[in-house]
Amino acid sequence: MLVRAMCESHPLLTVPPETDFPLVLAPVERTPAFDPRRFVDALHADAGFGRWRLPRAAVELSFTARPPANHADAVRRVYTLWAEHQGKRRYVDRNPDNVLRLGALTALFPESRVVHVVRDGRDVAASWLELGWADSMEQAALHWRHRVRQGRQALRLVGERRYHELRYEDLVRDPEATLRRLCTVIEVPFDPAMLDHRRAASVAVRREARPHQHRAVTQPLQPKLRDWRRDIPGAAVARFELAAGDLLTELDYDLADAKPGVATRLSVNRRRLSWTVKRSQRRLTP
Repeated sequence: MLVRAMCESHPLLTVPPETDFPLVLAPVERTPAFDPRRFVDALHADAGFGRWRLPRAAVELSFTARPPANHADAVRRVYTLWAEHQGKRRYVDRNPDNVLRLGALTALFPESRVVHVVRDGRDVAASWLELGWADSMEQAALHWRHRVRQGRQALRLVGERRYHELRYEDLVRDPEATLRRLCTVIEVPFDPAMLDHRRAASVAVRREARPHQHRAVTQPLQPKLRDWRRDIPGAAVARFELAAGDLLTELDYDLADAKPGVATRLSVNRRRLSWTVKRSQRRLTP
C-alpha cells in the first residue's frame, strides 16, 4: 500500500482500487468472438470494479466510438479511462495476488512492467497474524515463501528490463533513491511529490474494501513501525525460520541465532506437510 500511495502522489501516475477483472473476465478456450457489450455488462457486475466509481456511460461511450478489438485492449481502455478521470496519464495496477498469476498477466499485457515489493517475511508474518490472515507462524511463513518465490519467477518470464524487485526496507530507509530506481524502470521521471505520500494514502485507503487494515500507511514513514525482533517472541521467530529460512538467506536477510529443539522441528515439519497437502488439494479441485 505504501508503494501505491507514493505512485499515486506522482503527477503522472494513478492506481485504482484492487480488482481482479483483467483476468476474471478474460476469455477461455472456445469463447465466442470478443463482444464489447458483454464485457461492459460483466465489468459493471464486478464488485471490485464497483469501487472505481467510473461512470458506465463513459465506458460505453468510449467503446462505441472506438470498439476494442479484444479483451486486452478493452482492459487497457478501462484503465486509461480511469487515469483520465483522475487527471493522470499513466496507470499502475496494484494487487498482492498478482504474484500468483504473473504468467497470465504478462502474456496478456506484453508491454507491462512487473514491480515486485519484497519485505522481511518475519515482519510480514507479524502483520498477517495481527490481522487474522494466518492461523499460525508456520502458515504465515509458508505463504510468504510461496508468494515471494512466485513473484521472483517473473524475472525469468519477462527479463531484467521488465522486472524490478523493490525492497520495502530500502524504501523506508532511503525513499528518494529507491523511488528514483523505480521510476527509471517504469519510464517516468522522478517527482519529489512522491516523497509526501500521506494525502494520496488517505484517499486510497478510503477506496479499499477494508480501510481499517491500512491505517498505518497514512502516517509519516516509520522504518521501525513493524520490527520482528521487537514484535515476535524468539520461539516464534525460530518456527518461521525453520519454515522459510532458506528464502530469508537467499534474500540476504540475517537469521536470528535461534536453536529450536527436536520437538519444535518435528512440529514445524508436520505443519509444513499439512500446508503442502492442502495446497495440492486446492490445485486439484476444479
